[in-house]
Amino acid sequence: MIYVEYTSRRPGVSLETFHKIMRLGGGGWASDHADDVAVLMLGRTWRLGPEPEYLTVWHSPAFGLERFDDWERTFRSGEADAYEEPFQMAARIQRAGCYDSLVEPVASTSERFYAEYFDWEPGADRDAVVAHFESRRHDETELCLLVDRIGHLGPDPRGLAIWSLPAWSALSGIARDAPGGPVRTGTAAVYSALGKETL
Repeated sequence: MIYVEYTSRRPGVSLETFHKIMRLGGGGWASDHADDVAVLMLGRTWRLGPEPEYLTVWHSPAFGLERFDDWERTFRSGEADAYEEPFQMAARIQRAGCYDSLVEPVASTSERFYAEYFDWEPGADRDAVVAHFESRRHDETELCLLVDRIGHLGPDPRGLAIWSLPAWSALSGIARDAPGGPVRTGTAAVYSALGKETL
């Protein structure tokens, strides 16, 4: 399962504090729970894209929705309080989504990312959607994430694709590459690695 948290910074919290606590929360959880991998921690940059401005992509490769049972036990036991309590003071998860991965997620070390939030056209199938996104490679971009929402467990639209970029100049190719085909894009966004975003 892929679990995406869409997060905002609480009013009055400095950007430096927010970044520190986001890293503490994500790193703390990942180090204590090896079954959950923080694939991407991103912040919207140049004000291009929807709110909330931050997203964290978690990959639990050995689990489906039953992972919620384990998470619930952890949070109710107080085991996560050391990083969860500071997190709640600095950040608010506005919404989240549960997704099936259509390609193996990539934990990219790039600082720059382009994302598309998309729906499937009527009659489209998984193979066509995967082939469509895998064919869209420009200027050393890499498809890091391609997911499809599980049922209605997440915001509209149902799909999310994220590419890493070697430089912002690579946007010229991929952003102008009209999606068409088996999908229709609702909106696009640019993100930076957490702490590198331009507000």
